[in-house]
Order: sequence, then C-alpha cells, then structure tokens
Amino acid sequence: MSSKVKYYVFGGLVGFFTIFLAVAIPFSIAKIRVDQIGVRVKVWSVKRGVVPKDGLVGWHRGIPKVDQWDRYDGTLQTFLRTSERIEKIKTEPIKVRTIDDYDVDVELIIKYILRRGEVYKLRMLLGPGDRYKIILNNEAVDVARSVFGKMGEKDLYDPYERRKRAEEAGKLLAERMKDRYLDIIDVLLLDLRFDPKLDRLIRNRKLAEQDTLVNISKTRAADERGITMTIDSTTEAFVEKIMGDRNAKLTILEAITNQRIVEITAAADKYMIEKKAASDRYKEERLAAGRLLVRKVNAEGENLKRAAMIGPGGDLIVAMEAARNINLGDISISTQQIDLLDIEGIIGKFGVAVEKKEITPP
Repeated sequence: MSSKVKYYVFGGLVGFFTIFLAVAIPFSIAKIRVDQIGVRVKVWSVKRGVVPKDGLVGWHRGIPKVDQWDRYDGTLQTFLRTSERIEKIKTEPIKVRTIDDYDVDVELIIKYILRRGEVYKLRMLLGPGDRYKIILNNEAVDVARSVFGKMGEKDLYDPYERRKRAEEAGKLLAERMKDRYLDIIDVLLLDLRFDPKLDRLIRNRKLAEQDTLVNISKTRAADERGITMTIDSTTEAFVEKIMGDRNAKLTILEAITNQRIVEITAAADKYMIEKKAASDRYKEERLAAGRLLVRKVNAEGENLKRAAMIGPGGDLIVAMEAARNINLGDISISTQQIDLLDIEGIIGKFGVAVEKKEITPP
C-alpha cells in the first residue's frame, strides 16, 4: 500500500470520528439549569441505580440508554388548597369537621422547597416524577383535620386563634415532611368557610357577647366615673388645703417681712438722727470756735489800735480826722506864705510833731 493511500485512509478515519463525535456529543450531554436539581440514574452499567449525589448546575454526562436524568424543581414551590383558581391551578379547600360537628372548608397555601443535597434520596424513596406532591397533599389534609378540627365555634372568628392554628399546622407538617426531604417554609391560612346557618349563629352569638361586653364596659365606665369623681373631689380638697397652707405661710412671711422692714427703718432713722446730731454738734463747735477766733482777732486789733493811738500814730489819726472835718469852701492860699510841698510843716500845724530829715543830695 502506497503512502498516499495510507494518508487517505487515516484522514478518512479522522473525519469519520470527528463527524461521529460532533453528532454523538450533543446527545451524550445533559444540562442542569439554575432552577433545577438533577439526579442521574445509571440504566445500563455494572452498578445500576441512582447515583448518590445531586447533579450540580451545568453540563453532565448523559449517554442515551446508559444514563437517565431526572430533573426536579429547585425553586420555592407553592401547594394550594383553595376554592379559587390561582395561576390556572384549580384546587379545592380541605373539608374539616370541628369539635362542634360543623363542616368547615379550610383554605391553605403551603410554601415549600426540596432539600438540596438530598434530592437523590427523595428519588430513591419515591421513584421518578413528582410523587412527593401527592404525599404532601395527603399530609396537609391530615394535619388540617387534626389541627383545625379542634377549633370550636368561638374560635372560628378569632384572628389570634386562627394564626395560632396556622403556626401549629406549619410546625406539624414540617415535622412530618422532614423524612420526605421537603422543607416547609410557611403555611398560610387564607380563610375558614362554613355553612351560612352556622355563620349567622356565630354572628348572633358574637353580637350577644359584644352586647354583654358593651354592658360590662358601661358598668365599668360608670364605676370608673364614680372613682374619677371621688378622685376629683379629693384632689380639689387637697388643692384647697395646699392653697390655704400657702396663704397662711404667705401671711406669716408678710408679717415677718413687715416687722423686719420696721426694724430696719427704725434703725436707719436712729442712725440718721445720731449722725445729724453729731454733725450739728460739730457745726456748733466749729461756729463757736470761729466766733471765738473772730473776737480774739478783733480784741487784738483793738489792742493794736489803742497802742497805735497812744504813740505818733494816734496823733496822725487825729490830724487826719481834723483835716477831714475842715470845710475850706472857696479859699485863697498864698504860696509865698505856705509851702504846699512842705508836708511835714502842714502836718505840724495840726499838732503832730514830725521829725524833719535833711535830704542829702547824691
């Protein structure tokens, strides 16, 4: 065989296997989406059965006739037992008979999710498909009948009792589905529907109970009103007592204050009188001292004047007085006989002895 033929054969085989893989690989791969949980089952193998682990999101081996993939909903799911159509799903409420032998329709919405990591156990327990929904429905009916069936007619209208029963049903259902690899997130009680006759009966009883409560409330209100009036009167008396004590204290304080004012005023007047008397006494003493000093000065002046009158000074004063008293009128004086510039001579004519001093020319 020539080398060219070998190359042709080898190229043909490579092309065949390439085409085979291109056609076979898409059919040999299984895809698991984000919202899914995959479980692989070995159909044809040495060890057949469920692979003991959940398939992660992505691409996995899925050879036809060899591998089988069961895909489960991995999101939060809703189970309905209501009388209304929700999202194109028509269901019916759960029939429950209460302890008073009344038929009641319980409408429930159950939120649950498959437990990731253990879905393969659910597949091994129940097989393929959504058989777990059948089990969930049966358990929900049994739980509703056991929990809501204990309610009496008085509990049907009580919102707190309804909420309490719903929480109890959620806990009980979660406990029962724990071994079925389902996690119950919440149980919502939409409504409790019952026979219209029972509705009227319960309503009439509730109205009667409300009337009784209203009467009790009125009685209590009257009692409370009496207590309030007693408290008001007591409070008013207490306020009046406080005001009386306050006025008495104010009167006492006012009297004490007035007395203190009188004492302070009297002390001030006494102090002012004492100071005024002291100042008047000091004034009189100063005035007396001044008058005494004036008298002394006058006496000394008189003494000095007398002493002056005894000597030459007295003669001068007498001459001056005599000169003042002379009334000359119109008189003619001869300057040849009287020298007007001779002062000493003129003074001598009045009887005053004047010592003449000779003036020596310089």
